[in-house]
Amino acid sequence: MGRNPEESVVNGFGEHHQVANLSVHDASIFPTSIGANPQLSVYALAARNSTRLAQKLMSP
Repeated sequence: MGRNPEESVVNGFGEHHQVANLSVHDASIFPTSIGANPQLSVYALAARNSTRLAQKLMSP
């Protein structure tokens, strides 16, 4: 997860840098293990990214 496509696969919203219409909304966007019990962090990112995706899909 990052801004630079040469150093990351997805941006901060889980959108793939090279593949259009591909989003990742789970713990695989983290570059390394984030430690024990990451459920709340994963849920927060998934909720934020899913909300953004839904808004993009609903806009004309």
